[in-house]
Amino acid sequence: MSHFTRRLLMACGLSMVALAAASHAQAQPIPPLVKLVVPYPPGGSVDQLARLITQPLQELLKTSVVVDNKPGAGGRIAASQLKRAPADGSVILIAPNALTTIQSLVYAGQTDYKVMEDFIPLARLASYPMGLAVPGTSSIKTAPELVAAMKAAPNPNFGTSGAGGLAHFAGLEFGKTTGLEWTHIAFKGGAPLVTDLIGGHLQAAIDTLVDQIEHQRAGKIRVLGIFSDKRYVLAPEIPTLAEQGIRMAPVEGWFGAFLPAKTPPAVVAQIEQALAKVMADPEVQAKLAKLVLQPAYLKSSDFTRLQAAELAQWAPVVRDSGFKPD
Repeated sequence: MSHFTRRLLMACGLSMVALAAASHAQAQPIPPLVKLVVPYPPGGSVDQLARLITQPLQELLKTSVVVDNKPGAGGRIAASQLKRAPADGSVILIAPNALTTIQSLVYAGQTDYKVMEDFIPLARLASYPMGLAVPGTSSIKTAPELVAAMKAAPNPNFGTSGAGGLAHFAGLEFGKTTGLEWTHIAFKGGAPLVTDLIGGHLQAAIDTLVDQIEHQRAGKIRVLGIFSDKRYVLAPEIPTLAEQGIRMAPVEGWFGAFLPAKTPPAVVAQIEQALAKVMADPEVQAKLAKLVLQPAYLKSSDFTRLQAAELAQWAPVVRDSGFKPD
C-alpha cells in the first residue's frame, strides 16, 4: 500500500468519525418527558402561554410535554430548582422578566442562582407593554396633563400590583424623567389595584396592558400611554409616552424560556428551533392575540444579549431606589 493511499484512508477514516460525531450530536434525543415549569399558580398569563405552546411543541419534539406549576416566593423557588434540574432538556422554565430581571436585582445576594451564570436564555416568546392609566371619570386625557395635575396636587401617588416589580420601578423612572415626585402605593395584586383605580380612590396606576385593556375598552379606566418605543399592534389606539414628549428608556414585559446552564448545545438547538416554529404558527399567534400578548420570538443568542442588557439597565434604578424587600 502506498504512502498516499494510507494517508487517504486515514483522512477518510477521520472524516467518518467527525461525521458520526456530528450526526450523534444532531440526533441527541430529547427526554421522553419535558416539563414546562411555570413559577406561578395556574390561570395567569405565563401559565396560559405555556399551555398554549404545549401541544405544538410536543408534536415538533416528538416527546411528551406537560406544564408543571411551581409557585412560591414570587417565582424564585422555581428558578432555584431550575439551577439543580437535569441539564438534558427535560426541564424548561417559562418566566417573565419580572422574575429573571427585576427580582434578580431586588433579591441580589438572597438567591442561590444567577440568571446569566446558571441559566441558558433559550428563547424570548412573547411580549407586552406596560400602561399608565387614570380612572375613566378623570378629566385627564394625556400623560403631560397627568404630570401637570400631579405636580399641582398635595399628595401625588401612583399604584401598582406590588412593591419591587417592573411597574414600581417604571413609575420611579417616569417620575425621574418628568421631575414628578410621587408616592408609590403597592397593592396585593392587579385586581384590587384596578378596583381602586376604577373607583377613583387612586390617582394613577401602572400595570401590564394585559390587565388594563378590558377596562380601558369598557371606559372604566383610561390608559394615557404605554412605556414602549412604538405603539402596540394589539391596541394601536393607545399612544406611547414618547409620542407625548416623555422620553425615557422603554419598559416592556416579556415571557421567555430558560434551560439549566450545562444543557448540551445540540439539545438547546433542537428546542430553540422547535420554539421558533411554534411561535411563528398563525394559529398560536391568533391565540396569543386573545391574551393580548404579542409574539416576540428571539433566538438564544439574541435573547441572551437582551437579558444581559436588561440587567444592566435596571441595576442602577433598583439600587438608587433604595428599595429593600420585606
